[in-house]
Amino acid sequence: MPTPDTDNQHFFATNKAREQACAAWLKAQSKAAKKPILIAAGAGILNGLGVIAQAALLSFILQALIIEHASWQVLVKPGLLLLTVFIVRSLCVYWQQTVGFEASAEIKSKLRQALSTKFAALGPAYSKHQQSGELATIPLEQVEALEAYFSRYLPQQFIVSILPLVMIAVVMPINWVVGVIFLLTGPLVPVFMALVGMGAASAQRNQFLAMARMGGYFQDRLQGLSTLKLFGQAWQELDNINRIADDFREKTMAVLRIAFLSSAVLEFFSAVAVALVAVYVGLGLLGAIQFGPAQHITLSEALFVLLLAPEFFMPLRQLAIYYHDKAAAIAAADAILGILEQNEVLVSRVGNAFLPTKSVQDKAREQNCITSMPFRAPPSIEFDQVDKIYGQRQVLTAIDLTINAGEKIALTGESGAGKTTLINLLLGFEAPTHGRVLLAGHQITQEWAAQHIAWVGQNAGVFHGTLRDNIAIASPGASEQAIVNAAMASGVAEFSEQLPEGLLTAVGERGYGLSGGQIQRLALARAFLKNTDIIILDEPTANLDTGSKTLLLDTIDRLFKNKTLLIASHDAAVIERLSRQIVLQQGRLVS
Repeated sequence: MPTPDTDNQHFFATNKAREQACAAWLKAQSKAAKKPILIAAGAGILNGLGVIAQAALLSFILQALIIEHASWQVLVKPGLLLLTVFIVRSLCVYWQQTVGFEASAEIKSKLRQALSTKFAALGPAYSKHQQSGELATIPLEQVEALEAYFSRYLPQQFIVSILPLVMIAVVMPINWVVGVIFLLTGPLVPVFMALVGMGAASAQRNQFLAMARMGGYFQDRLQGLSTLKLFGQAWQELDNINRIADDFREKTMAVLRIAFLSSAVLEFFSAVAVALVAVYVGLGLLGAIQFGPAQHITLSEALFVLLLAPEFFMPLRQLAIYYHDKAAAIAAADAILGILEQNEVLVSRVGNAFLPTKSVQDKAREQNCITSMPFRAPPSIEFDQVDKIYGQRQVLTAIDLTINAGEKIALTGESGAGKTTLINLLLGFEAPTHGRVLLAGHQITQEWAAQHIAWVGQNAGVFHGTLRDNIAIASPGASEQAIVNAAMASGVAEFSEQLPEGLLTAVGERGYGLSGGQIQRLALARAFLKNTDIIILDEPTANLDTGSKTLLLDTIDRLFKNKTLLIASHDAAVIERLSRQIVLQQGRLVS
């Protein structure tokens, strides 16, 4: 069976269009920072022109000192010019690096924002099928891998397209033989760079793949550490983590091996070319060669072309080094595009009209208005011949269901019957394969559902912060009094009053320090604060003892008396409290 790495290599070997698409996408992103990239390239070109001026001034000064025995007064002006060139070149190097960094920072910021927006649009239904650790590496590691491409490689491309030609044009009138050496040996650098770069791109993709896999595996095992300890498998998983880390190390070393070998090859060719220039001008100065301009060459001319020879290859060698940045960027672009090209479950429309975008202030005003409004009937929910298919597996079939305003419904069925899928459709996290899901007569979207539905999952997310902050997540613009009211109504205040700092008491990530019942009440406080028309609860009494369960159900009855309530549960104590039961069996509605 082929490994994921060989699958990855086979994919790119047989489908070059993907690699070309990644390269085209990277170029398209560079348009967002075209000006700073051109400024960085301009600074590099100006630095190269300074190199030419520096070589000319040094050769003139040495000719005047060694051959002409000129006085120091004659050398004052060229010496000052040489100092000026040094200062200008230093400034150019500074500008090239800082402006290039600014260009890459701007692009990385936009990409991270685009990825965040995309993750939000894809919703939890997408994220739960992926490794969270692997997804986390994309906006962090993969986007960061693009920096050198935009800050160094793209400006260097502009520099290489201009500067070597300028140097050849300057050298040709002085010594055409050296100019021909430059002209013949210069193209060897990019040719070998491209040949080596093919292997570098493949190795870089494998490294990124291993890094993402390692991050996902490590985070999954860290989250399940208590389970591993319980079954005595912690040390075994530690060995697996070491093995995966070694695999990542080997792939990283493969990338570095190619980089070092390619640098050695390119250094060899440039060194040979510089040696040819040195031998030619040296023998010419000694009168040992009569070919070309060597028989009439002066010390100044010899020094000028000799000083310029290594500088001629410097932009080409730097482009070769930065070519690995391009390989890394293409590999990273593939992972980023893998997210950005995902189809969103639903477009942000209600009927034929786009939903308006609201500011935080608008949402706060709306929330305050809802809180002060008298009771109004919530909207109805309708499933119209809804099918849901994942690949070849049909999860829901011909669901026809109407939930009227204010109903209290228990959604039941054995595991795998389709309860979670039905809830995901109602929340707009997924789209039906066939049929429609309507809320108040409108096609469901995530935005439309968020306005009318509050959802409390089986494992409520609790974030590192205070109890007050965790409640306020439901409505960031809510007043302090509204947050306190939600805490009191949901029963959070009952246990927070026993804590040192009340609602300002900090809790750990994933609710560390709180019991299961306390976490559920915290989640109910969010739903109450949001004050929506419809409440959906997923197994709210799971893992609770009898006393905590009764307390929680009493709280639910009190909080959501005038709301449409849908509870997915197997618990008989929950089902008997609700007025209607909906049963799913193998994806079909049976009652």
